[in-house]
Amino acid sequence: MKHTQKIALYNNKGGVAKTTSVINLAYCIQKAGRKVLVVDCDTQENCYMFFMTDKRTNGILPTDYENIFHTTWTRYAELDADRISGFDYIMFDLPPAMTDEVKQIIRHSGLVYVPTMLGEFEIHGLERVTVEIARQQAQIGGIFITMYRRRNDEELLRDFRSALDSTLLQTIIPYSDTVRESQKAGLPLEAYFTEKKVPRSGSSWKIVNAYENLTDEILRRSEV
Repeated sequence: MKHTQKIALYNNKGGVAKTTSVINLAYCIQKAGRKVLVVDCDTQENCYMFFMTDKRTNGILPTDYENIFHTTWTRYAELDADRISGFDYIMFDLPPAMTDEVKQIIRHSGLVYVPTMLGEFEIHGLERVTVEIARQQAQIGGIFITMYRRRNDEELLRDFRSALDSTLLQTIIPYSDTVRESQKAGLPLEAYFTEKKVPRSGSSWKIVNAYENLTDEILRRSEV
């Protein structure tokens, strides 16, 4: 029987591109030949609605992508082990809170990746996050930077690397104005750029390349 890798994306701070990262990581992971289930654990259900292609309300729903499926935490909790074992990866999109339910999901996943912006207060906040993850007997897969602007963030990035050492992943996700456009179109970034025929040689593709690199890092760490 193959091993299903469960991964949660969590930060107790909102607005750090967590759902954006879940969507685009799932897209890149399925491109790498893995079957992915995305579980939206936030009551706002932004991730769930993004992938919605079916009006059924129960169980696992298909998406426009052959190897990406999605559901909500409530529906996921009703699934039997056989349904879950059919996936290579299950990704949990967690809300920016530390409720009893969030703690339960962190324990269930066992592996947590933490997206974060760069800022003076973020390092202190990350310490609380990592302590709570450890308290739930889960492992931190790594912390990764999102919405990076080199002009403003270069010095802070050095501070983060010094403070977090090997916990901080090498890949940096740059800021992109196109994220909102792709989400409005209901498409992961690569699919959106492809549909719009954006030249790969342009700077717009930097964020797509970054998510591909981040996927490679996560797969290497998960599949050792």
